[in-house]
Amino acid sequence: MKKFTITNESCTTGFFEHVTLDLAKPIEDQLRRRYLHVRKGSDPGSPRELIKIIEQNSSLRISFGWSFESSAVYNSMMQECLDELIPKFSVSNVHMVSDSRCDWLGFLPFDCFEKELLSEYSIYSLIEFNNELVKFQTDVIKFISTHKSFLQHSLIRNDEYRFKYYKVRRKDPVALSEAFQYYIESVKDTTGINSIPRSFVEEFIGCHFLHHPDTFFELVEFFMLKGNIYDK
Repeated sequence: MKKFTITNESCTTGFFEHVTLDLAKPIEDQLRRRYLHVRKGSDPGSPRELIKIIEQNSSLRISFGWSFESSAVYNSMMQECLDELIPKFSVSNVHMVSDSRCDWLGFLPFDCFEKELLSEYSIYSLIEFNNELVKFQTDVIKFISTHKSFLQHSLIRNDEYRFKYYKVRRKDPVALSEAFQYYIESVKDTTGINSIPRSFVEEFIGCHFLHHPDTFFELVEFFMLKGNIYDK
């Protein structure tokens, strides 16, 4: 089985934990993963209890709040993620999935065979396995949340993220100019569209240039000359 698969069937249930990703918050806090620790002189717990924790940790669904433009872009990003992370982890039985909407990522819960294998682990092996599983999941989401394709899609399709992105740059004309160009590039990279209506730019990012309206109009004129913006 592939490490990441996009299925043709919709799937919204069957996961123990559901999280909607917020790029403004720490990844660890949002995922609510449970690490296990061995403390000297304390009861490490029974294997059955530890396996139950691992089963819960294995089942996780992350919602993006928007969809990738195409499954090809999503697949490409995930392949980059796996190429970077798989050599660092022993996660042969961890699999990820999404569906054709491409707006979420799921870590599949372990099946009966995989659960049976866990019963053969020692307590300390279970603790080590759990913590590596959690670290892998966390690193996958961190990789995704900093990937160029993910951030560009977020800028175009996540109103709240876009608002926060521009809000912190409102009083800096240089940062605003760079953010304006970033918006144009993101539209092109995510949709393949080279030229967009001026009304789109005014609606989606124009309100953030109230402190520097001249900068906004100069940028609009410049990108109209380049052919990236047009008047209807």
